[in-house]
Order: sequence, then C-alpha cells, then structure tokens
Amino acid sequence: MDPASGDNSRSALTPKVQALGRQLVTQLTMVLRTSRIHDPTNNALLIATENLKDTINTLWAALNGIRLQFVEDLVYLNDARLRVDTSLLTHIEHLRKDFAARGLGGLAFQRPVDTATLRDFLVLLAKPPQGENDFDELKRSLSEMKELALELLEQRTFADQGSVDEIRVDKKTFALQTYAKSVVAAKEAMKLVQSGEDPMKGRVSVTRVVQDLIDIATERVNFLLKLGAIKNSDEYAFNHAANTCVLSLVIGKALRIDRLELVDLGTAAFFADMGFGLLPAEVLNKPEEMSEATREAVRDAMMRTVRMLIGDGKINASVMRRTIVAYEHHLPYVDPVTGSPMETHLFSRIVAVADAYDALTTRRPWRDGFPPDEALRLLSEESGTRFDPMIVKILVNLMGLYPLGSSVRLDSGEIGVVYHNSNDPRFFEKPYVRVVRDAQNQPIKKTMIRNLAEHEGPGGTIVSVITGAEAGDEGIAASVLL
Repeated sequence: MDPASGDNSRSALTPKVQALGRQLVTQLTMVLRTSRIHDPTNNALLIATENLKDTINTLWAALNGIRLQFVEDLVYLNDARLRVDTSLLTHIEHLRKDFAARGLGGLAFQRPVDTATLRDFLVLLAKPPQGENDFDELKRSLSEMKELALELLEQRTFADQGSVDEIRVDKKTFALQTYAKSVVAAKEAMKLVQSGEDPMKGRVSVTRVVQDLIDIATERVNFLLKLGAIKNSDEYAFNHAANTCVLSLVIGKALRIDRLELVDLGTAAFFADMGFGLLPAEVLNKPEEMSEATREAVRDAMMRTVRMLIGDGKINASVMRRTIVAYEHHLPYVDPVTGSPMETHLFSRIVAVADAYDALTTRRPWRDGFPPDEALRLLSEESGTRFDPMIVKILVNLMGLYPLGSSVRLDSGEIGVVYHNSNDPRFFEKPYVRVVRDAQNQPIKKTMIRNLAEHEGPGGTIVSVITGAEAGDEGIAASVLL
C-alpha cells in the first residue's frame, strides 16, 4: 500500500520490526556517509554493508517486502510510520537530504539482497548528484544491476494528486512524531539565530508543529503532559524549547484560550529561550550554578533573540507577542521595588511557569533534575512573588498529586513510573503505574501497567517519589510513557 494514500490499520509494526526499521535507517545513513570517504574495498565499508544486508534480509523475512519511504518530514516502513526518538533524528535528517538531493523518496526491496550488489548500488547512490535528471540516471544504472530487485520510489507528499486521505495513524505515534519534529524545528531555529537570521524561516514549520500539538491536546491533554516528561539533558536547549511549548499549551487549554491564540502562545513559548543558541557550550554546560556574569550573558543573548524575532520589521500581533514573551518571561510576577504585580502579558506569565517547571525537572551539569512533585513544590513556594499564583495553581491541578512521569517506589519495593491519573478525587493517591523494576531492582522487560486503585496486596501503594537517577535512568519516564 502507498503510504500517502490510505488506511494503515492492517500495518501495525511489532516492537521488534520497529527496532529493525530504526536500525535500517541508522545503518543505511552510515553506509552512505562511509562510502563518500572510503574506497569501495575498504574493510570498514564492507563490514558496514554486510551488517546492513543482514538487517534488510531480516526485515524482508518479517514483512515479505520492504518499502522505506519519506512522506514530507516523516519516514515510513511499508505503510506505517516508523516510531522515532531524538537519537534517530539526525540519521533521519541526513538520509532524507541524501534522498532528496537525488530526487528520491525512498527504496523498496522486492527480495533479499547480497552484500556485493548492495554495496555497488550504495556506492552509486552516495555519489554527488549530477543534475536535474539524476533520478532517471540512477534508475537506468539500477536497471543494469540484474541481481538487485530494488525499486526507486519517487518523492511524495500528503497532498499528491490522486491520493485518497491523509494517512491515519495511532494517536501515540502521531504525538511522538510531532514532538520529534518540534525538536528538529528547535535545532533549525537555533542555527538561524546563531547566523543572525529569522528563526521562523526553518525548513520545519514551527506554526504547523504547534497546530499539531494543539490537535493532540484537543483529544487528550494527557498526551501533551506525557510529551512534556521527555528529557534529554545532552540536548537541553532543543528539548527545553519543545517542552516549554508543550506545557504552555496545556496551561493555555486549561485557561480556555481559543485556538488561534493558542497557536500564538505555543509559538511564543517555543522561541522564548532561543537565546540559548547564542551562548557557548562551555557556558551552558558549566558544572556549577551560573555566576552573575554568566546570567548577564544569558540576558544579553535573550535581548538579541528579541531583536531577531522582530525580523525584517514586518510587525504584526503574533510577532509582537513572541517578542514580548521573549523579553518578559524571566521577569518576576511582583515588582521587587513596588511590591505590586507587574503588568506583564498573560502569555509571559504562562511561559514563565512552563519554562521553570521544565528546567527544574531536567538534569543540569550542576544538579540532578528534581522529581515532578518537588518541582511543583518549589514553584508553589515562589507563587505570588516570582510566578503568577493562578498559573502555578493551574499547573499543580493539571499535574495532580503524582504528576505523569514521576518515578515512584511502591510498598513492595518495586519501582514504577506514573502512567495515568484518575479524574476521580478518590483515586488521586492511586494512579496507574508502569512497573519498570522489581523488588530486587532488576529491570522488568515486559510491559506491566498496574491500576493501583484496583490492585490488592503488596505493590498497590506508593510510599515515596524518587529521582530519575534513583530509578536508574534519567530518560526512563519518556521511554515508558509513549
């Protein structure tokens, strides 16, 4: 089935096949890059191609055919979206650009491959594009490789003439794909900021990503809360932009802000801390708290971001909101001189709380990330001084007694991650928990989601909230929530 033209309800990929698909993307990208710097007989290239061949043939046996194809910014294995995480984004982007440079949308393997023929084709594919007819030339060369049953797929979009409906995918996959795109958009925006250009001009449309996030929130706010639990301290600036956007939209939905204004709120939140892209890595990654000089450098970077957001001078309401939020969201709620609330924009006050919560719950070089409940407590302590008390209260109510993504220890000694919260006040202390480690602290391989409200015996009560480090993995919440 064509990935841009219909229902994929019959095409769900098993976790094993999804993992093989991700491995295929990674290996294919690395072989193409290796082909550009090594002779075809190089041992490293031969080994890499042999590994790629094994992955292709294993996948082929599982699926009875392979179609690896890009449709706009998304990658599909046969007619199902490939589930990706942030570690795969760079490989996907490299492969998409390699394919696009040749006018290529993807590859379809019609039978298993052998190493020698596969290597010959990949060396050909790795050559620099020759011109507008490059796709046809590649096709002609492929036709001479009689032993390789491989089809070159043309570039496709969701709006291709003759396509039926936009692809239907399960909501969790769509949520994770959207979040991954938001991280890519943040990377592109920061590169533009570093070069002094308008950060809105990236290849991935920030507005479209924000609209997709709003669509997710419209159906189930829990999906957005789970996305906001994704942490990657190694790429803090990018994930922070995405998470601040996500949390701001959750708060905005609770405030019943209408959809058009939510788009402005999400976009403003996304760009609020783009100034991080102007700071040297050694400043961001210092293993101690910021000095006053460093804080001044951060403030200067944020002001430069304000000037870039104004762009080429085409001022409208949306640009003004982004600019105001970038400037105001680090200002305190109460003026320290007058003792009265400052006249900051509502969006700035929302982003201030979302920004602080994500920063607190993420590990930084000078401290571990705070557990979600501790982060909420710290925000509450500064409610009415640094933060708008109404916004803090809304976030606390949304997160619940045990916020989604909290690592918890059960009375059985098991460790779990809060997976879902009940709307019934009787069960606020009894959420759904995904158990990830047994009483001996050994990882549990199979999925075990426990409704504490219905569980009898040991393992039905939360005795403490613990840090991600205590649970054994900073990214454990993200890996089990989605």
